[in-house]
Amino acid sequence: MAEIRTPAAPREVGLYCPVADDWAGLRDIRLRSIANFPLGFFESFAAALALTETDWRERGARNTEPTSFQVVARTPGEQWVGTMAAFVSSGPPSYQPGELPVGGPARANLVGVWVDPTYRGRTGVAAQLLRAVGSWVIDEQHLDQVYLHVHESNHRAIRFYEKNGARPTGEYIADPRRSAERHVEMVLAPAR
Repeated sequence: MAEIRTPAAPREVGLYCPVADDWAGLRDIRLRSIANFPLGFFESFAAALALTETDWRERGARNTEPTSFQVVARTPGEQWVGTMAAFVSSGPPSYQPGELPVGGPARANLVGVWVDPTYRGRTGVAAQLLRAVGSWVIDEQHLDQVYLHVHESNHRAIRFYEKNGARPTGEYIADPRRSAERHVEMVLAPAR
């Protein structure tokens, strides 16, 4: 007999933009995200775990800079269950430490995307986060596209982005820790 699955109902979350004082929450959600899907992040779990409180506070402080944005989804009990971030670069960004950017026109880049497995699917969390990033890109940065890189084996994420209008650019970047694997570059027109 086939299993009958009831679609997940939208789950109540609030959106919040963390700052330096939220360093412990930033650390927790980053470690959870890397542990859950290490292929999706250029940073290793060990590297993230080795960061100090000062490092995490600096990451939180970036969210007050005009060309950087991060939003988290929080439950009514304030558990962080999802996150997305974006930043503006001049041309394609370099994700390699110490490597200089290529240069070019300003572009928005989506990074640090993760939703807790119990909040994925039709719960609406990822879509809420993406709309928040889209609003920031359009309203604050006055840009009409968002670029992102997604691991080629992350089919669920690729489908989510495609469902939201993303298309592959034809460009790839090599995974910095697994040179035989690639991250597909996609671009989408953000929505509010």
